[in-house]
Amino acid sequence: MFERIFGGRAQTKILEFLLENRNTLFNLSEIAEKVGVSPSTVSRVIEKLVEEEIVVEVGKWRQMKVVKLNEENQKARLLLKFLEEIKKI
Repeated sequence: MFERIFGGRAQTKILEFLLENRNTLFNLSEIAEKVGVSPSTVSRVIEKLVEEEIVVEVGKWRQMKVVKLNEENQKARLLLKFLEEIKKI
């Protein structure tokens, strides 16, 4: 289960970025630039997170997918809570 959600280093960085910016919409290029990974890696990771329903595609902007954290998803809510708790340590 953790591997499906956290994956490798790139997936963890992308997931943490989306959790920390949960109220913001991003296209995949923006995520790649802010996180420091290739756009193809972001695309692959986002696809997995969409499959898990942790991230939702909310539309397109200039032919690019726009995504955000799916705060209605129980996994996403638990990850948010986990991040908040881990920051307290």
